[in-house]
Amino acid sequence: MDYEWSEVSSRLNTLLRLRSTPIGIKVYETEDGMAGVPKLRRPKHIHTPCQILGQAMHLGFTIGFTAENIVNENCNATVGLIPQREDWLKGELFKGTWFETFEDAALHHETLTRTEKRGYKGIVVSPLSSRRIEPDVCLIAGSAGQIFMLASGYLRSGFRPLTLTFGGESTCSMTWVKTLHTGDIGLSLPCFGEMRFAGFSEYDVILTMQPSHLVKAIGGLEGLSKAGLRYPVPPYGPQMDVREGVGIPTPSGRLA
Repeated sequence: MDYEWSEVSSRLNTLLRLRSTPIGIKVYETEDGMAGVPKLRRPKHIHTPCQILGQAMHLGFTIGFTAENIVNENCNATVGLIPQREDWLKGELFKGTWFETFEDAALHHETLTRTEKRGYKGIVVSPLSSRRIEPDVCLIAGSAGQIFMLASGYLRSGFRPLTLTFGGESTCSMTWVKTLHTGDIGLSLPCFGEMRFAGFSEYDVILTMQPSHLVKAIGGLEGLSKAGLRYPVPPYGPQMDVREGVGIPTPSGRLA
């Protein structure tokens, strides 16, 4: 289903006042398949995938990349541009850095989203508001309060609790790669690479959704707003009489 992404983005920003631009991610079976994207940029340097996402989020670029644009095979394999290598799955990549033993490093790689079942050669990222792609995945970075409210909007109807996985480094596998390959919502903290290279703040939380799920979440967020549950959450104070804040009559008879 096609959406009016400028209108969707406007609703989202009105409700949450996001600091960074919500972006879309779309995969292509061939490099030539990306050629029809309006105003498409191609990387001039070697990057990590998260750096390229950062260019869309913070600079407003519409940019497409292939395996040749990415710094190493691990990043390419994690996002699905090449197959995983068996020696990585045995823990030979992260042992001695992020993980103390081969066993710990291997267990980390076992938690990564399996990407072999979908073949694609190129990935395009772009601000949702630009309307240059019909995204497979939508990515929103925001504060804990903003992402809490948006995820709560999604849960407001058809409630089904979210099951989330945190595996440390390689957050992309737990967020947009997960959503791309499984359809499930991704929610995590930015990893070291995303903070160091891509401009994610240490205060960010990352949420990824299929387009239909994001539109549903925004509708739920609007419903929460009508019920008086809005962002930013107004601080009430830890020593105040809570009854006014939750709408229970106080001795004075007033309601919140």
